[in-house]
Amino acid sequence: MMRKSRILVILPSYDAGGAENYALRLIRHAGTEAFQWHVTTGNLRNARLEPSFREAGAQTHHATTGFLSPRQALGFRRFLRAHSFDAVMSLNGVFSGLAMRLAQGQGVPKRIAWHRRSTPAYRPTLFRRLYAAQALRWLEGSSTHILSNSRTALDHFHGPDWEKDHRFQVIPNGVDADRFKPRPEERACLRAELGIPPGAIVIGHVGRVDPAKDHETLFATARLLKAQLGTIYLLLAGTGTDTDAFRQRVRNAGLADVYLGLGVRTDTECIYQAMDVFVFPSVTEGQPNALIEAMLCEVPIVATNIEPIRHAVPDCLYSRLFPPQDSVRAAAIVRDTLGEKGADTAAVRHWARDRYAPDRNFNALLDFLIS
Repeated sequence: MMRKSRILVILPSYDAGGAENYALRLIRHAGTEAFQWHVTTGNLRNARLEPSFREAGAQTHHATTGFLSPRQALGFRRFLRAHSFDAVMSLNGVFSGLAMRLAQGQGVPKRIAWHRRSTPAYRPTLFRRLYAAQALRWLEGSSTHILSNSRTALDHFHGPDWEKDHRFQVIPNGVDADRFKPRPEERACLRAELGIPPGAIVIGHVGRVDPAKDHETLFATARLLKAQLGTIYLLLAGTGTDTDAFRQRVRNAGLADVYLGLGVRTDTECIYQAMDVFVFPSVTEGQPNALIEAMLCEVPIVATNIEPIRHAVPDCLYSRLFPPQDSVRAAAIVRDTLGEKGADTAAVRHWARDRYAPDRNFNALLDFLIS
């Protein structure tokens, strides 16, 4: 019997974020016939995806390099030594550096660092900038492969010369177009289940509560549309969208009477069907899965005009991109988009289905893991 490749995946958390969902999709796609998957994180807050990783056949751990913690770093080195991994892949961006350095010291043959965001996720204090600079040196010095789903991230963190180094690659996300597809037969039933009247306009968004997602601009856009169009609903799904604290923000924005906050859902492919327009106001991104999913479901999208999003959508959608934090322009584009009634959504789905094909994109990564 052929020996399985032992792969360790290091995650920011077990919460339902972009990196975590990407890793889960990868493991489900690859299966366990040729791979023995291990997943670890030291962030156990909202660990709602840990059971899903186990169901997919992965062993889950809580080992971590820590943050300037010699005790945790030594513990992580012992963890690596005990498991003799064939590959270590970290989805922690710049902060993958220490894990790459320790994996190199333990003789792990494949050391893959991923950038999943195009800008730093931390508050840039002097101390954190100094640590990030050192972590980046470890990452560049110890990784056998440095990957991203966005050219923007590699430009930002590694400068314009990264293309001259064979270790750097851009691999787009893989999203299942057979799962995320138009389901017109479900639309009326789902809207009735959510209490949305027939004919009401639904502005939707899927994403965790995070400053990068800029929910305040989404609120301001919805408030303008409510004043201009009358009956609208704001439908949100994602970590934190059903909490009391977030609902208070919705009340402060004057949208409590039209807000539907669903929290984390495992059936987002159904939730998209209730939306008339998907609005994505992020101020920074890597390559947003939710935006791709909406395109595959043939929901018209309106999003911010930032480089990672321009790289994630076809040219025909550039006219639907608005300047970050510009709710007036966003509302105007939403109104125009509603008037077009999704005229180009089938062509957009065809483009997204090809660009984000799971077989090609996941297999490109698996080739690095087993070559």
